[in-house]
This record gives sequence, C-alpha cells and structure tokens, in this order.
Amino acid sequence: VTKLLVKPNEINREILKETLEDDYDVIEAVNGEEGLNILSQYYKDISLILLDVVMPVCDGFEFLSRQKSDSLLASVPVIVTTGNNSQEDELKCLGLGAVDFITKPYNARIVKSRIDSVIKLRESSMTLAAIEKDELTGLYTRQAFYHHARTFTHFMTEEKFNVVILDVADFKLINGTYGTKKGNEVLVYLSNAFRYYVKNGLLTRYEGDQLLGLFHSNEKLDIDRINKNINKIAEEAPIPNIRIKVGVYENVDTTLSMPIICDRALMAEKSISKDFKTNVAFYTDELNQKQLAQRQMENDFKSAIANKEFKVYYQPKYDVQTEHIVGAEALVRWQKPDGTLISPGAFIPLFESDGLVVHLDEYVFENVCQFQKERMENKLPMVPISVNLSRASIHFNDVVEHYVDIVNQKQIPFECVPIELTESATLYSEKILEITDQLVKAGFKLHMDDFGSGYSSLTSLNELNFSTVKLDKSLIDYIDQVRGKKIVQQAIDLGHGLDMKVVAEGVESKEQKDCLKEMHCDMIQGFYYSKPLKQEDFMVIRN
Repeated sequence: VTKLLVKPNEINREILKETLEDDYDVIEAVNGEEGLNILSQYYKDISLILLDVVMPVCDGFEFLSRQKSDSLLASVPVIVTTGNNSQEDELKCLGLGAVDFITKPYNARIVKSRIDSVIKLRESSMTLAAIEKDELTGLYTRQAFYHHARTFTHFMTEEKFNVVILDVADFKLINGTYGTKKGNEVLVYLSNAFRYYVKNGLLTRYEGDQLLGLFHSNEKLDIDRINKNINKIAEEAPIPNIRIKVGVYENVDTTLSMPIICDRALMAEKSISKDFKTNVAFYTDELNQKQLAQRQMENDFKSAIANKEFKVYYQPKYDVQTEHIVGAEALVRWQKPDGTLISPGAFIPLFESDGLVVHLDEYVFENVCQFQKERMENKLPMVPISVNLSRASIHFNDVVEHYVDIVNQKQIPFECVPIELTESATLYSEKILEITDQLVKAGFKLHMDDFGSGYSSLTSLNELNFSTVKLDKSLIDYIDQVRGKKIVQQAIDLGHGLDMKVVAEGVESKEQKDCLKEMHCDMIQGFYYSKPLKQEDFMVIRN
C-alpha cells in the first residue's frame, strides 16, 4: 500500500515517513503542485494522501480543490495534517473533500489507526476498475475519459485533435424488439468496431448507447470515408437495419474544458438525430450560435410568460359551401420587447423537447378561454376556437382536471374551445384512450390534427372519440394530381363515414378550394382565405 506525503517541511515529512515506512511504501512531495503531478501519474497505486495546509506554490486548499475537479484523482482519500487547530480550516478542508484531519504533534498509533480505517473504507466502497472502465464495453467511463483526455491533450500540444461521437438511432426500440441481451451485444460489437476505426486516441462509453472517441490526426476528416465506415459497421451488425449517427468536432480547441469539447460533437450529432437522409454532421459556429440562442430562449421563457410576450393569433376556418367563418385555430407567436417576432418553428420544437411546452399550452388555452369569455359577455358572435395540446401536455399529471377548472372559472361552454391533438401524439394506447375519454366526458370536442402527415393511425380514428379530422397541408398540396386527389377524396369519405367533420389545412389557391368544395369537404383553413390574425384583427373580420 502506497502513501503520498505532500508537506513542505522536511522535518515533518521525515517524522511521518519514519512512522509509516515499516508498514507502507511512501512517496514524498515538497509542495502541492508536485503532489498533484505525482498523483496524476500514480493515482492507481496511491491509497492515501497525507496533506499539509500551508505550502508554497500550491497550498492544501488549492490541492484539494483541483483534486476534487477530477473524479479519478478525487477517488484517492486525503487526510490533512497541520499544526493549526483552526476549526475554520478543518471545515474548509472537509468541505473540499478531505476525509480526516490530524494535528501535530503526531501520535504514531493514532495516525496509523486513522490511515487503516480510511483505506479499509475506500476498499470496501469501490474499486478503481469500476471507476475507470465500463463493465460491458471495456471502454473508459466518462469521468475516467475526462481525466486521461486532459493529460493526453496537455502533453501533445503540437497535435490536432478530433472528437467523434457515435449514436444508434432508436436504441430503445432495439432493446424493446430484441431484448436487452441482444441490445448489449450490439453495444459490444459497436465498441469493438469503434476501436478498429478510431486510431491514436481514447474511447469512452459516453452515455447509454453513445460512444465517443478523442484522437489526434493532421489529416482532414473525409465525410465520404466516414459514411462508408458507418455503412460497413451497420451491415455487419448483429441485427439488421440499425441506423448510426455520427457527430464530429474537428480540430478541437483544447483550451476548452473536456465536457464542453465533447458537447460540441454531441451537438453536431443531435442536429441530425431525426434526419433519415444524413448520418454525419460536423460541429460549426452556426450550430453553437443556434444552441446559445436556444438556451437563451429557455432562460427567457419564464419572464416571457409573466410579461405576456407570447401572443395568440387566430386563423379562421371557413365553411366550404357558404364561405362563412365557422371557427378558428389558436396559434402562438413570440413577440420580444424590441418588437422582434419569433415564429413557432423556432421555439415550439425546443419547448416540446425540454417540457416547457406544457406551460405554454396552458398559457394559450387560458388566453383563448378569456377571449371567448369577453366575446360572450359583450354578446359578440362566437365560433369555436380550437387549441393545440402537445404530446407532453397530454401526459402531464391532472391535465384534464386542470383544463376543466380553467373553463369553469371562465364560465364558458366547453364546446367553444375544442382541443386539437396531432395524429402522432394520439397513436393508440390505453393511456391515450383514458385521457381522451376524460376530455370528451368533460365536454370538450376533440380534433385530430395533421392527419396524413405521418402515422395516419386508423386505429386511433376508430378507438378515440374525435369529432373532427384535419387533413394536413402535405395532402392538399397534391390535390391537383390524379393520385393525390383520390387520396384526399378517400380521406374525406373516411371522416364522413365515421361521423366526423373534415377540415382541410393549408389551402392556398382557388383551384384547391373549388376541388375541396366538389369533394364535400366541410371546412377550409389556409392562406387562401386568411393568414393567422392578431386578436384585434380577428375580432373585426366579417363573414
């Protein structure tokens, strides 16, 4: 068992060395900086550090702070030895990660007893192998990788480094379809393949099914070659049709912290995670600016809600036969204090991914209910104004009770605020059936939004109690083609056959409108009649 003595005073080092060297191997350091260098090289062999507080170059507090920032180095316990009986110093050292505190003069029996206790506790709680290597793949754990990568880049200052992260799309689906054992087999295979292709570097199982490598190379990375390697790995995988996504941070800035360096490669991979056509992406400054903008939007969200920066717009729905307004859909825009208008395409996907959309959905719903209340109180003509409910909101606890309370507080009919659910959010399940039944029993009308844009689940149409189905713009765009027209006609007939009203979204031309009229579509929504309108503009339009 090896001990590291980090003490500037030679006499004190000699006293402790004589006390310990019969039972332990002892390494000496004259200051904190030297001690950290020794620890960084020999942390696997060092079982305990005896550390003085007052030292030149790097004192005990700085030593503990820097050791604590590295998970591998922090795994080696520290006992602080000092002639100062200050409780403040003792608390500070313990707060920085020291496990014990011994004051001078040294009692040999007490020193040995405390050392033995600390070592036994460490050995019983963890092993270094568990900290350093991932049990399944044999690659470094993330924290071990950070440690070795810092050393790697520090000593090879003339080299250009690259980071590559490999991720398997829909890995949960693999586990669900083939079982966890086969999923683990895939991960082991990918780890071995990663070892083969990533030379001159360090590899880690970064998280779950994400594998990451840091390597040095003066050659510019070739995207075609990377794609070729990805295809080969996928073809030889233990299961068919796996999709591999790769993010690359080329020529990394080694002055950045290792987590930030890795995040840049991850950022590149995430930018194509839902793109079926692209499998490789490189980190760019534009990606970084986009992420910074997204973080800023998340940071601004709470104040934007409080300051009513989110504005509700209303897009009218027209009866195809009479061309009168028979409803509207509530849509949201973000108007910054400087007047800048942010489109929903910029913030809705972000807020859907981080859960903030739940609060935004409720904000829009409450605003629409208040608008309907004011129209009713002022005896103005009222039409149903549908409100979108996101997938995250559907699964939010007590969402039905919460929305029912809002309607009751505003004292408006439930029928005047229909709920729109996207077809992807309503893929049939017992949970969705339960929630939609609760909404209908409460009095809400349900509209299936975006029908035809993706899954088009007929089971959902059959099992869930929708009163209206909305045909997505992607169907209407092809209505001038023979096959496209037949599909739209069949979709309208299907909706009518299930006793539902049919709304066509994204109608932009008279030709589309006339065609839908011939098909007996019930309602039209789109730029042909009106773009989304501010509340004050919507209030003054006439049928």
